[in-house]
Amino acid sequence: MPRLAVKLLLLDPNGHLLLVHAMDPQTQTECWYPVGGGVEPLQEAAAREAYEETGLTDLPPGIPVWRRDHTYVYYGRTLEVHEEWLLHVVDRFDPAPAQLTEDEARTIPASTGGRPQP
Repeated sequence: MPRLAVKLLLLDPNGHLLLVHAMDPQTQTECWYPVGGGVEPLQEAAAREAYEETGLTDLPPGIPVWRRDHTYVYYGRTLEVHEEWLLHVVDRFDPAPAQLTEDEARTIPASTGGRPQP
């Protein structure tokens, strides 16, 4: 059964899109992805993930724009997900992760001084 996930397209009024830069510690493959994570009620999950990964509070409600089922390999694991993508228009801000998971902290280079941790 695929993991249910929400992906947030955080767009400022000037059309700038916020993406997270990450590196797979196992393969050193770099990628960029939108803020997101596991789903409870969709808008609650969106607000939680925005706070955890960027420090953003008071996330406005998102507009559903896309959904997909996707399988990918990351950190030596094959993951199946069903993603619900939401568009949120937010004021420009400087992301400051507030509560990364252990895996996120290990794979997002900015949270580890620019280098993934083994």
